[in-house]
This record gives sequence, C-alpha cells and structure tokens, in this order.
Amino acid sequence: MLEALDHPFLPYKKFSPSETEQCFFRAIITLFLLFPGTKGSHENVLSTDASMIEKTLLPEEENVGEYWDVEQYMLPVFDNSTARSVSVQLGQTAFLHCIVHNLGDKTVSWIRRKDFHVLTVGTDTYISDERFQTVRINNDNDWVLQMKFAQLSDRGIYECQVSTDPKISFFVNLTVLVAEAYIQGGPKIIVEKDSSIELTCVIRNSPDPPVFVFWYHNNRMINYDSARGRISVKKAEDNTVISKLHIIDIGKSESGNYTCGPSNASPASVSLVITNGEKPAAMQHDVSGSSLNGVQARSLFWNLLLFFFVTSYVAR
Repeated sequence: MLEALDHPFLPYKKFSPSETEQCFFRAIITLFLLFPGTKGSHENVLSTDASMIEKTLLPEEENVGEYWDVEQYMLPVFDNSTARSVSVQLGQTAFLHCIVHNLGDKTVSWIRRKDFHVLTVGTDTYISDERFQTVRINNDNDWVLQMKFAQLSDRGIYECQVSTDPKISFFVNLTVLVAEAYIQGGPKIIVEKDSSIELTCVIRNSPDPPVFVFWYHNNRMINYDSARGRISVKKAEDNTVISKLHIIDIGKSESGNYTCGPSNASPASVSLVITNGEKPAAMQHDVSGSSLNGVQARSLFWNLLLFFFVTSYVAR
C-alpha cells in the first residue's frame, strides 16, 4: 500500500494497488499528450530568447563602438600647427617644437635622423653634447628640443617620437643660415660734389636683426657722427635685414672707403669717388689710357734692348 504524502491542505488517504496502477498509466498518457505541446513551447521559448539576446546585444555593440571611438580620441596626437621647418642663424640657439596632445603615460623622445642618435627621452639627455636638451616653455604639451650655438653640421631632420604601439613620429627640418653682407652699387660708387647719397647694406640669411651694424669711413667709425649723415637698420623680407647710411652735402673729404660691419656677418665695403661734374666715363677713359701708354712704353723699351743685343751678337 502506498500512502499519500502528508500535506496540510490534503486529507490523508490510502491507495489500493489497482488505484496505484491507474494513476501510473494516467500519468504516462498525460505525458505523451503534453509532449508535442511542450516541444513547441520550448521552441517558442528558444526563439524568444534568441530575439531577446539579439535585441540585448545590439545596444552593447553600439556601446562598444562608442567606447573605441573614445579610446581613439584619447590616443596621443601631434598638433599639426607646429612648424615643420625651422631656420636659425649660425651660432644662435635653435628651438624645435613638438606639441603632443593626450600624451598620458607615454614618453617623448628626440632623435637625430642622420645618425639615428637618441638625443633626449622626456627631459633626460642621452648625448654628451651639452648643447642639446629638452625644455618646457609655457605649454605643458610642448616638448622643445633646444640646441645652443647651432653649427652647420647640425643641419638636417630631427624626429619627435612618442612611445605608443606602434610609435608615432613628427619630423622637423633644421636649416642653419650663414649671414652675408654686401653694399648695393659696389665695389665703386661715383657721385658729384655737394650732392647726397644713400649707401644700402643688405644682410642676407639673417632671421633676426644683428645686434649692431657699424659703419666705417676708412678706419673711423661714423655711427655717432651725425653732422652730415644718418644710419638706419630695419627688417626687410624673410631672413633679410637692410642698413642704410645717408650722406648729404658730399665734399671731397667724404671720398674713400665705406664699410658696413654687421655683428652677424663679414663686413662689406665700397669705394666712394667724388667728382666736380666730370663724366665718370671720361675719368675711367683717362685712367685706363695712361695705364695702357705706360705698359706700351715699357714693352717698347725691352723690345729695343733685345733688338740691340741680337744685332750686336750677329755683327760679331
């Protein structure tokens, strides 16, 4: 005899063997009848779950995309407004800028490309040449390679490298300029007495104006001699400076050699010739004519002397 389980809401009842068998068969038949429906409902549940999963994943995928966009935005990036070409005068200090945004925990290095020598890493210097160092000027994102007393051998390309994976680089080309000076109209300038003239000294390859420009008349500096002239210095086009010496009421004493001596270039000179109204062409003709006659006279003398010795030798 099987006994029903105790339940607080069900009365206690004992089952006979026949009743037990009947319950067993009824249970089996009920399972067979319910099996197809259960299978269909299970498929419905699976399909519903799949759609729910799909709907759930879509926002996540979109979120993942947005997440990576943010990550990409936060990666280190160079400022494209930074100068990629820098000119410096020989002996001056060069500053090569490298502005990096979103640097994070990455490091910035400067490399000399011609020999791939690592110059600096962060603010540490890795070259024995004390002219090189990384400095921070105003902008915390700006990693400036400072190069003192620039030499001609320093010309070339320098690489600013960030330690990402893969590494990213920014290149700067350095040009070292040698200043040159010349006076327009030289080497000889001819002017009339009591007139005025303006001597123009052009200083090329000079990114910055020279500290000073001294003018000399023969061996005397005339910068502070304002009796008859004045001196001006001004910036012209890129890398060019012009200094002018203006002389009025020119007299015979103003003739001679004039020299422009800038602080950053070799001096340049012209010869100033003062006339009393004579034509320059006539003056040059007279000088050249007298020189030519002197040469001809010396040549004639030696020819006659040679002719005399040859004649005497033949007569013997």
